[in-house]
Amino acid sequence: MDSGIRRALIVWHRRSGKTKTLLNFAIKKAFERVGAYYHAFPEYGQGRKIIWDGIDREGNSLLDIHIPHSIRKSANKTEMKIELINGSIYQIIGADNYDSLVGPNPVGIIFDEWAVSDRYPDAWNYFRPILVENGGWAVFPYTPRLRNHGWTLYQMALKNPLWFCQLLTVNDTRAISRADIQTERDSGMSEDMIQQEFYCSFLASTANVLIPFGLIQSALHRDVDYHGAGRIAGLDVARFGDDRTGLIIRQGGQIIHVEAWRNKDTVQTAGKVISMYKSRLFDCVAVDVIGLGAGVYDMVKNARIPCVAVNVSESPGVDGKFKLLRDEVWWKVREWFQDMGCGISTGIPEQDRNELIADIQDIHYSYSKMGLIKIESKDDMKKRLGFSPDVGDALTCTFAPGVEMRVRPENRQAYGQAQRAAEEYNPLTYGLGG
Repeated sequence: MDSGIRRALIVWHRRSGKTKTLLNFAIKKAFERVGAYYHAFPEYGQGRKIIWDGIDREGNSLLDIHIPHSIRKSANKTEMKIELINGSIYQIIGADNYDSLVGPNPVGIIFDEWAVSDRYPDAWNYFRPILVENGGWAVFPYTPRLRNHGWTLYQMALKNPLWFCQLLTVNDTRAISRADIQTERDSGMSEDMIQQEFYCSFLASTANVLIPFGLIQSALHRDVDYHGAGRIAGLDVARFGDDRTGLIIRQGGQIIHVEAWRNKDTVQTAGKVISMYKSRLFDCVAVDVIGLGAGVYDMVKNARIPCVAVNVSESPGVDGKFKLLRDEVWWKVREWFQDMGCGISTGIPEQDRNELIADIQDIHYSYSKMGLIKIESKDDMKKRLGFSPDVGDALTCTFAPGVEMRVRPENRQAYGQAQRAAEEYNPLTYGLGG
């Protein structure tokens, strides 16, 4: 935020130090710009208990530690307001009384435990025009409460370059040991609550979620030996509008590349894929050929690049378990995570990793009357989530039948021929300008 970002959403696990961190942040900003700074809590009384009357584990006053008397000009206990020596004001407010405030307009607001209060969205809509007008900032820290307004804001912030967005579990901070978590588990804390409070799961208690959030989180922190394995690219093609073209590269048990783009036609998309192959980023590409993907597949195939056509509306490879191939490949992704032998490379940029996580963490499944596994339709996903899981669909293509056959060592001679063909490829043929 020092670099100019004015909105931040931080999803941190319980007891990670959210409130103390942001109290320090507010005081720092208060000395950089004179103005009013509000620290909001779901209820007014919570702010008094947690901050104004709060003490740390050593028995010290939080206010005295973070806002020492040497930088205070005055303090109003009734209004929970402190005026600093430079003229700035730090004040604790509640989401239950935000519209009754009298005083200067704020230039910075912390909406502490954003996911807890259903009054927070109204409070944000009340203050946001003020912050837009005066160039102020807002921070939304919380630990998840399933898929409520906290989830909605998180999904938006993940994709908005004007927002800082971060999710940290105990695996990231190591602020709470596994032994301590096990103690809570042994003392009766439910697994759903453990996943929510310590691993920031939005979906801990949702029974029909295909890939539990905890499995995805563990894959982010797992080292997988994938060297020597074939590199399979999966491609889900979109043209214009809200949908994205998603491309994933999986090497054995590791996802090593994630990318998505919009507003490129089939010729441009094919040219990009061919260029990536020339750069030796993958050995074979599996293309979803439904709709516009068929044209891209034809152009890539004509460039003599190893590729597989994936039509997820076809019958599955395993009889008697799935309704369509689409259901089968999504289930294979689920089993891949369940086997606990996969990883998502830390070398992938955070924004791209977040797009992948957003696409695969809330896929639902059910069973037909015949007992066949059904993944919810792409249209239903888009209505429910507000976006199409195109990057997730690209990942499923890498699990399609026949794909692994294209990257076996005995086919390396064929790769070499295709590689030479790709190196002779002229991008001007596709109107890409080099």
